Amino acid sequence: MFSNEQLKAMIEGKVVGTEFPYDTNNDQEIEAHIRRLFYRINRIPNIVCEAEWNHFGSGYASFVEFFCYQKEDVEVTKEIKGIQELEIEGIIIDISRLAPVAIMGEDDRYKTIRVETKEEIGGAYGSLLGGYRLEHLPDKYREIARKLRQALEEYNYELLKPEVLNERLPFPAQIPTIYREPRQYLILDAIFYWID
Repeated sequence: MFSNEQLKAMIEGKVVGTEFPYDTNNDQEIEAHIRRLFYRINRIPNIVCEAEWNHFGSGYASFVEFFCYQKEDVEVTKEIKGIQELEIEGIIIDISRLAPVAIMGEDDRYKTIRVETKEEIGGAYGSLLGGYRLEHLPDKYREIARKLRQALEEYNYELLKPEVLNERLPFPAQIPTIYREPRQYLILDAIFYWID
């Protein structure tokens, strides 16, 4: 796992890692590596993977979030006057921009789209940063999760375990996160955070 010094560095937005591309300390190289992983995942048959590259529209995210699902896990829950409401069950993978690590868990997403243009006009989604959905994957995701883990391994990403991530941060810190108060910080918060 990470030393206290490495955790402190990540809280400051610094890259840690001894393998390419994290050893280059080059944000563009790291982003390109994550994109190659994204394209690799999208080549897995019957899996759709969407990515949030732009820091959730504002601020800074220390990670890129992938949402991966099977086409049959998209359900039209309502359709009125050319507008569809969709429920999508799938898996979130958060890929760190600061270290060669990732977290994975279940999520349900909701989208409202215009049928004619496929324009997304609304939606709702969850997050793994609250911690309770980490690695919680029902049996129906066993095969897709195996394929996603294989892709992560091919690109040298370690899938972190909830037991480690949910441990208290062993030192006082100020982490720019909206998910927890300062005295409640977990190791997860030092690695995966979003500054709005």
